[in-house]
Amino acid sequence: MDNKINYKTLLDFSTGKYSYNDYLKVKHWFINVRNDKNTEEQLFKHWQDLPDKANTESLHFIFEKIHYQILLEEKKKKENLWQYSRRIAAILILVMALPVLYYFLTKPGQPPSQSWAEINVPEGARIEFLLPDSTSGWLNSGAKLKYPIVFGQHRKVELIGEAFFKVRHREYSDFTVSVADMDIKVLGTQFNVSAYSDEAVTEVVLKEGKVEINGKAGVFCKTLQPGEKILYNHDANSLDMKKVDPRLYSAWTNGYLVIDNEPLAQAIKKLERWYGVEISIQDEALKNFRFKATFKDEPLEEVLRFFAMTTPMSYKIANRDQGSNGILKKKYVTIKLK
Repeated sequence: MDNKINYKTLLDFSTGKYSYNDYLKVKHWFINVRNDKNTEEQLFKHWQDLPDKANTESLHFIFEKIHYQILLEEKKKKENLWQYSRRIAAILILVMALPVLYYFLTKPGQPPSQSWAEINVPEGARIEFLLPDSTSGWLNSGAKLKYPIVFGQHRKVELIGEAFFKVRHREYSDFTVSVADMDIKVLGTQFNVSAYSDEAVTEVVLKEGKVEINGKAGVFCKTLQPGEKILYNHDANSLDMKKVDPRLYSAWTNGYLVIDNEPLAQAIKKLERWYGVEISIQDEALKNFRFKATFKDEPLEEVLRFFAMTTPMSYKIANRDQGSNGILKKKYVTIKLK
């Protein structure tokens, strides 16, 4: 497909002046622009060469309208539930691309924006993201990431939940991931963070580079090397560091559900987020049974069947009830001793 896009094409698209082929062309460009720096540069040059930029609409506003048009087109399609879920994931990736385009098209001589954006990942989903500075990564089920539309010298994002970051190194510009109980400061690196608000621990695992971790209110300051994990329990105010295989902690970004010698109570939390279900353990004695397994594209019942084969437990998956608002509730699973 021809990947050439200019300012006029985007402007026409944002006002609804386009054919279906134009729609496919623009959507394809949005999805692939992050891998095509030449396209970004050519578009920015085209915009710079316009005789009177003052009379053109705000680029950011145009991108918002383009996104709206894409949503309208997507809404027209009739798909089954699985295709619908995949489409939502694709749209979210498009949303991530918009700030990047705005950054590339306005960085020379433009005042920095104070606007912030937020990504909210539905339970049972995993979303790939791209930030305005070309930092990329993945957000796990139920995670939230807040970031400025345009970064300044000190790049800072706020995270709730689990994420894997590939931070783009920029000279004289640091990057900080802020979670509830710590700030993770880097220059250019790859690492995994797990900081869900309903869990007592925050976990950071470094894959490449170096990170400096500062506890909020000066509780601690540590530096991680590749292959190290830090685990902070904010309820007990305890800190633990050890060597690990970082691949196990980022495998979820490739669709692998890894349970690494974890007690059932901890493994259940992963299953709830991974499949978007609610699970109740009826017998306390089961919570301390440990499991070690890796699953890829397995349905929930297959995972539960594996647990039942290695543990004296049984399970029951209840039918999904419909709420008063007409929306189906989460699947509900009960686990008990045999």
